[in-house]
Amino acid sequence: MEASQSHIEGEFSLPVPAKEDVPSADLSPAPTAAESASKGKDKDDAPAPIEKQSEDDSLSIEPSDPPVSSTGANAEMPVCTITLLLPTGARHPYKIDEKYLAKRNVEIPDVTESGRKDPFSISVYKLKELILREWREEWDGKPASPTSIRLIHFGKLLDDKEQLKKYQFTIDSPNVVHMSVRPPEMMEEDEAGKGKSTSRDGRSREGGGGCCVIL
Repeated sequence: MEASQSHIEGEFSLPVPAKEDVPSADLSPAPTAAESASKGKDKDDAPAPIEKQSEDDSLSIEPSDPPVSSTGANAEMPVCTITLLLPTGARHPYKIDEKYLAKRNVEIPDVTESGRKDPFSISVYKLKELILREWREEWDGKPASPTSIRLIHFGKLLDDKEQLKKYQFTIDSPNVVHMSVRPPEMMEEDEAGKGKSTSRDGRSREGGGGCCVIL
């Protein structure tokens, strides 16, 4: 009797469904149109990443002992690299190219084989003018004129009228130039010496004109 009752209960008992994980509904209120527009505007107005500003294309005398950079030849724009060696032992690389000279209204007389203007063709006096123009504050004894600057390269005193390329200035070398400033006393002595020589010539001419030769 008990077995039949269990059989009947097994036939008519309904299976209980297993409990499944039902994802909970998101009950947060939907964003309004104004909020959506505001978020989109904030996204559009986000500041762009700051780009590194390009360095000034004009080259000038650099500080003492800067990082050493390669001075390879540049076929498109030749660069004249000069290392100014001061009496104190400080070295100041000085880069001169076509763009630098154009900004300072310096005329370049010659061109290279590729047709670009040759910075090595400027005169020594023009280089002195540029150095005086770029004179650094930490240098003592700023001269009154370019003629007071003395430049020596490979033991030779550079002549103001000559071009740089005459003194073996090349692209592939640092072109070390010893720079010093002549004291004002020496300049005055030179000028006085020139005046004396002129006056002596004048007196000799006057004396020669007053001579009377008797045959």
